[in-house]
Amino acid sequence: MVEIYCPKCGNKTPANALFCPNCGNPLSAPMTQTRRMLVVTTPTVPGYQIVKVLGAVHGLTVRTRGVGGKFAAGIEGMFGGEVTTYSSEAEKARRESLQRLMDNAAAMGANAVAAADFETSDILQGMATLFSAYGTAVVIEPVKNST
Repeated sequence: MVEIYCPKCGNKTPANALFCPNCGNPLSAPMTQTRRMLVVTTPTVPGYQIVKVLGAVHGLTVRTRGVGGKFAAGIEGMFGGEVTTYSSEAEKARRESLQRLMDNAAAMGANAVAAADFETSDILQGMATLFSAYGTAVVIEPVKNST
C-alpha cells in the first residue's frame, strides 16, 4: 500500500481523502495522479512486469533551519541523543523529495518507480541540506498467470 502525505503539512492522509484532515489542504490533481504510484527500492516489482522503461527520474528539495530552529537544536544537542528539530525537518524533506519524484514520474507517464533511493548532501558550507530521491520511471502491469 502506498502511503500518501499532504504536500503542505507533511502529515499522512487517508488514501481516499480529498482534503488533508490536519490542515484542510485540497489534495488535487497532481496528488491524485501519484496515488497509484508504486515506488520500490528493488530493480523489479514482484507480481508485476516492467513493460516500459521511461528513464531516470528525480525529486529534490533543499532545507535550512532558521535561527530559532538552530537554537533549539543547540539546546537539544547539549543533552545528547536525538536532535528532534532536525529529525522532523529531515523527515518532511524526505517526504517532499519522494512526492516530487512521484510527480515527475507521473508526468513522464509512469505508474511506478523502480530502484528508488535517497541521498543527502550538505551545501552552502553546512547551512543547508539537499535531499534527493531518484530512481527509474517505469510502466508496470500485473503478471498474468498462464495456468
